Amino acid sequence: MMNMSIRENIRKEIAKLGYGTNLTKFCRDKGLNVAYLNQFLNGKRRYNEDLINKIAKALNIPAYQLLADEPLIPYSQIKKHTEPPEAVDLIKFFLEPLPLGPGVEISDFPPNDYIPFPKKWLPKGYKSDPDRIVSFPTTGISMKPTIMPGSIVWIDRMDVQPREGEIYAFWLERTNAVTIKRLIKISRGRYCIIDGDNRNEEDRKSDDLKDFPMVIDCKEHEDGDHPWPIRGRVIWVLNRFIEEPKK
Repeated sequence: MMNMSIRENIRKEIAKLGYGTNLTKFCRDKGLNVAYLNQFLNGKRRYNEDLINKIAKALNIPAYQLLADEPLIPYSQIKKHTEPPEAVDLIKFFLEPLPLGPGVEISDFPPNDYIPFPKKWLPKGYKSDPDRIVSFPTTGISMKPTIMPGSIVWIDRMDVQPREGEIYAFWLERTNAVTIKRLIKISRGRYCIIDGDNRNEEDRKSDDLKDFPMVIDCKEHEDGDHPWPIRGRVIWVLNRFIEEPKK
């Protein structure tokens, strides 16, 4: 669950090692650049995959753990992980986000599988719609390092009101496809600027990111010709942080 920010998580983990708020001593002991880390923790620099891995190594914790305030399950252990039956609900899993498209009845699509989801993180009243929460695997590199390719995301289909900083499933009319992106800014109460989290210069030239940041119209149209582009909010990520080596 991604409630606490990555910066808060890093500060918390540094304090747990006994450094308190002394970033200078922490960086000196761990061989990190204190100025760079300080700028990042104060929001003056954006993080990237290399920085996340360096900080995680210094903290001696898995890199993916910095992205959540709840323990995450390593991708390699997903099939081994079990929860008490009374603690989870089984959520529909689809191999592609097509059922999230406008004009689609998701109940008409048979799921490819069911994946357990902790009940404590389910929104109140979700059972009034048995298909409120659905899950999908992610593809592409646009959301690295927050969401890695091959991760699984859970989406609340009823949480569609735009809020800056949140990650949503967006339906793009120009490509007739659903994509997972972060809502960066809402302009004039209508236009949503969306983008991936990946800031690698070479990756930004790829097909996954070459058209982003993108502006989409997030205003309801009475004529019904322009379906609401936000198809649900990402509420949980089972992150595959490190790609498995190719055989």
